[in-house]
Amino acid sequence: MVAFLFKLTGVAIGYLFFYVLADYYGTEGVGVFSTLWTILLFCIIFAKLGFDTSIVKYIAGFYGQKKFSFIKIIYRKGVFIILLAGTIITLLVFAFSNQISLLFFENSDYSFFIFLVGLLTIPMAIINYNAESLKSLKNITGFSILQNGTIYIVMLMFLFILNHYSFSADNIIYSLCLTFAVLIPLSFLMISNSFSRRLKRQDVHSETFSLKNKDILQTTFPMFLSSFLFFILSWTDILMLSYYLPESDVGVYSMASKIAAVNTLVLVAVNSIAMPKFAEIFERNDKSLFRNFIKQSTLLVFIFSFPVLILIMLFPSEILQVFGTEFAEGKNTLLILAAGQFFSAFSGSTINILNMCGREKAAQYILIFSSIPNILLNYFLIPVYGIEGAAIATSATLILWNLLAVLVIYRKFGFLTFPFNVKFKK
Repeated sequence: MVAFLFKLTGVAIGYLFFYVLADYYGTEGVGVFSTLWTILLFCIIFAKLGFDTSIVKYIAGFYGQKKFSFIKIIYRKGVFIILLAGTIITLLVFAFSNQISLLFFENSDYSFFIFLVGLLTIPMAIINYNAESLKSLKNITGFSILQNGTIYIVMLMFLFILNHYSFSADNIIYSLCLTFAVLIPLSFLMISNSFSRRLKRQDVHSETFSLKNKDILQTTFPMFLSSFLFFILSWTDILMLSYYLPESDVGVYSMASKIAAVNTLVLVAVNSIAMPKFAEIFERNDKSLFRNFIKQSTLLVFIFSFPVLILIMLFPSEILQVFGTEFAEGKNTLLILAAGQFFSAFSGSTINILNMCGREKAAQYILIFSSIPNILLNYFLIPVYGIEGAAIATSATLILWNLLAVLVIYRKFGFLTFPFNVKFKK
């Protein structure tokens, strides 16, 4: 419940942030921020190398086995590898900032902002990693505080202050830098408190930590690939729109995408609680409990998502116009994206289930298979249909990979993740 309330508040703050962004800077400002944010997300995938996902599995496993000292060891190893990988990514972004600016903005005016994106790679990767570690330790409040909602509200605070002294679109990226300067020490403070409160007990078994870096990376690498491929599926539209169309069109699409994502609000909140639980119940080998927990989770998501879909279908233009009349042109885009997001909500936590239950490679293959049509559809449809083409490509591949994951789970575990009982005749 705490995670859901935080997520709900975070979404509300997120829309407030984009409302202010649209009010201050219009569709172009929203488009520039969305492009820079997407580039940052791309960078942190390579900085984290999948450790933000694997740490959930490791901590949940060690906690259940009462190997509390192992939790601190695996956490520190993850921090070290993220710092190492993040440094390499940062240096690469520094070196090619001018070329990246030319690629997405058709000029070098934004090269300094790209440079700052490189600078923010390690802080954001660490914040994500600490958030997932807190979730694994069942500190849902701490995990929820480190989500995008907090980033947006702190950014808004700094944006108001900076614009008070000197109004400029540059203040968007400066406020993001100041926000991470606040959240990094806060995240480490919460980790320290969580470790001291939850890991006081002695290990039940006096074993030596035997996992080598090679073994850890072998577990983590498929999760990194899944994260990378998931990024391709989720953000190719923004990057390719930035390449083909003006920033104003990217801004309209980004706003439609944000609104459509409300369909999966509860899914994300459920995932924040359920991911460690998936691994824990699976390890118990209680098939009935495992099935019921997944179906109940998906039913909860469906109950909240269906009314959102109906609302979007009935009032797409009116919802978009809340952020400015120029956003109303994204009506059809919003309808297409909402349909795809609803199918994702109806399918449940498919990829997370596979990742938490020893089927990382299956998840990886699904995302690889789905990313190819995603790139091709965006490539062919955007030049012809613009932002609606990107919406068609995104929704089609979203439905594809969720459907494939549902079928793999059915084959591996004998049930469908849909909220209602559906049986195939044998």
